[in-house]
Amino acid sequence: MRESDNKKASQQRRVLTQEQDALLDLYTQNLDNYFEAVKASEKIQVEIETLHLKRILSK
Repeated sequence: MRESDNKKASQQRRVLTQEQDALLDLYTQNLDNYFEAVKASEKIQVEIETLHLKRILSK
């Protein structure tokens, strides 16, 4: 296969433009950050509930 045929084949396999691909990457990064923040807040909530239950049980 010639080099120009290789380029055409790779361009045809592309679904997204470079700009769309960059936006998709940014979106997935933001989504990852959001879920990490949710996980962190859940950990804090569990810690607060644990401390609250310990106080109730120690009375």
